[in-house]
Amino acid sequence: MIDVSRSTALPAEALWPVMSAVRDWGSWLPTVDSVTPTEPDRPDEVGASYVVVQPGLPKATWTVTDWRPGTSFTWESRGPGVRTTGTHELVPGPDGASIRLGITWSGPLAGLVRAVYGRRGLAYVTREAEALEATARERAAR
Repeated sequence: MIDVSRSTALPAEALWPVMSAVRDWGSWLPTVDSVTPTEPDRPDEVGASYVVVQPGLPKATWTVTDWRPGTSFTWESRGPGVRTTGTHELVPGPDGASIRLGITWSGPLAGLVRAVYGRRGLAYVTREAEALEATARERAAR
C-alpha cells in the first residue's frame, strides 16, 4: 500500500476543483500524459471510466467507485490477476487541508505488481500531491 499525505494552507474548496477535474490532469500533472473518458458525455461520478496514459506505465482504464464532491474519490483499474485502487482525499483542518493520495493492489499478482511498480508508484503519488497543491495555489492566486 502507498499512502502519501501532504498538509497545505489551502482549503479543500481550492483543491477539489483541481483534483476532481480528472479529464484535465494531463495539462498540469507531470505523472500523467492524458486522461480520456470512455463516455465523454457522462459526468464525473460513480461508474465513469477513463483511459489513463502515464509515462513508464501500461495504459489503464480506471473506473470511479466512490465520488464524494468536495472531499474525495476512489477509482479502480483491473488487469489480469490484480486490481489497483487509487484514493484521492482532502481532509479539512483548522489551517487548511491535508491531501491524502493512495494506491493499493489486491489479487493473486498484487505482490508482483507491487514489487515492479511500488517504487515508481510512491514517487508518482508524492509528485501528484505536490503538483496538486502547486496548481491549486496558482489558480487561487488568479
